[in-house]
Amino acid sequence: MPAVLGAIGLKCTAAAAQVSLSRCFPVEVWEVLFDAAAEGGAYESAEYGAYGRLAAWRSLAGLTGVEEGTPVAEVEALAAAYRWYSFGTDSGWFFRQRWDLAIVALSPNGRRLAVLAATDTY
Repeated sequence: MPAVLGAIGLKCTAAAAQVSLSRCFPVEVWEVLFDAAAEGGAYESAEYGAYGRLAAWRSLAGLTGVEEGTPVAEVEALAAAYRWYSFGTDSGWFFRQRWDLAIVALSPNGRRLAVLAATDTY
């Protein structure tokens, strides 16, 4: 998987000599997405509780590839079937701050890969 992340043209892995992956659970992905949306990152663009949950669900749904408007229960079931990873690189793209996001979602059949990578810096 690290080689795949290095080969698919992501800016965050382009100059990386090393990409490391850690397996994680959907609940951990949810927490990262909700924290980022609800708290708004380093520059105070918070969505807070309800809108933060909505943004997190939309992000989780997007990572699993479902269509907009898919019921939450279906998104939750599909997310449970996916394999989830967090990743890090030595590329310099991330600033190793709390607001860096690096999530990989691999479909149950292994044929669909989605990546969400973000950093909250100037």
